[in-house]
Amino acid sequence: MMNKTTGFYFLFATQFLLIVGKMFMDVKVGLFSLVFTILFLVITLIQLNNDETTDWSLGNNGMLYLYSAWGIYYLLEILNPNAVIEVWNICLPPYALLPIICAFLIPIVIKDIKGLECLLYIWAIFILIATFKGYWQKNHGFSERDQYFLYTLGGWRTHIIWSGIRYFSCFSDANTYGVHSAMAAVTFSISSFYVKGKIKRLFFFITALCAIYGFGISGTRSAMAVIAGGLGMMTILSKSWKALLISGTAAIGIFCFFYFTNVGNSNPFIYKMRSAFRPTEDASYIVRVENRAKMKELMGHKPIGYGIGLSKSGGDIRPREVMPYPPDSWLVSVWVETGIVGLLLYLIINGSLFAWCSWILLFKIKDPRLRGMVAAWLCMDAGFFLAAYAADCLQYPNPIAVYTGFALCFAAPHIDKHISEQKELEEQEKAVEKADAETNNML
Repeated sequence: MMNKTTGFYFLFATQFLLIVGKMFMDVKVGLFSLVFTILFLVITLIQLNNDETTDWSLGNNGMLYLYSAWGIYYLLEILNPNAVIEVWNICLPPYALLPIICAFLIPIVIKDIKGLECLLYIWAIFILIATFKGYWQKNHGFSERDQYFLYTLGGWRTHIIWSGIRYFSCFSDANTYGVHSAMAAVTFSISSFYVKGKIKRLFFFITALCAIYGFGISGTRSAMAVIAGGLGMMTILSKSWKALLISGTAAIGIFCFFYFTNVGNSNPFIYKMRSAFRPTEDASYIVRVENRAKMKELMGHKPIGYGIGLSKSGGDIRPREVMPYPPDSWLVSVWVETGIVGLLLYLIINGSLFAWCSWILLFKIKDPRLRGMVAAWLCMDAGFFLAAYAADCLQYPNPIAVYTGFALCFAAPHIDKHISEQKELEEQEKAVEKADAETNNML
């Protein structure tokens, strides 16, 4: 018999498999993501409905309410005079569908730490594949598909630059590869301190090292924000002096290395990363600031934006109006596509989520192992949104990881309750065994 959670695990895995598939064939990730998301959502709901132990009330939580409000705004954006329905459909999963699905299903499906670890295993396999692909690009050259992207589609303009080659593995670009690798590095490095078993710890630690390697060869400066944000969040969530000391020391050490020294400047990747700590000396940063000032003038007449998915319009997309300046980050994309109204709503929703999730982990979770493993995901989310100010990073497969991180925080209290009940049951069994043993000795 199929396990009732297999549908969701397949939904989670397909977000990564679509990216891997691009190494071998042309895959319209947005379209297929929509198809697979709906397919496995239906399968998961059927499996859960056939299980008498399913507690549907667990899906009724704060994250669902917040992202439902965002989903309503997304639906209303179809009325935008500049909207293009085809693009609106393709953007549906990452923008609105996945966060609502994760908010509802994950607290129902993930009932113990084993379920959480299963998500990590799926993600880890993808990271290992992506790392191998990145290593192969760097040491053995680009495949025909990679060369088509670079030299026919024009990817060389942003991937073969003054600091060297920016490797992109199986991702759409080096920026997404770097940010995703940094997200994985934060999650797996923290998780390796809390997972039980030496083999599991070693596996997660190796995965974290592979992710760091991918982050390095991508040459993505904004990914540094993921690391910094993750470590900063860990100092807030940590309830142990040991974890506080490790995360705090690491954050200070990284900042001092890049800001106060020139060590490693002969390495193009380190030199490029160091420039992220001195943005005012960087020409590209100055151009971004100038473009945002020009955008601000145009956006004053667009309170609801240019339309979903139209911040980077091109190719066959023909909206009535086009933003002439390219967005340089995910938050700028949200601003351009949904206007100041959408951006404020988006920031309020996600800011509320961080506060809510932090409160859950700090005050409602008793089990330190569970708190640490879930905190790893929230720290990753903190790093992601810090990077979202500097990079357009909500590209596949980043959305599923981000929304899973928030949803696990709302699943954690129920997992913690289950752990407490198991401990009480074990203590009762030990007490009964002890009492039986004492009775036998008296006899």
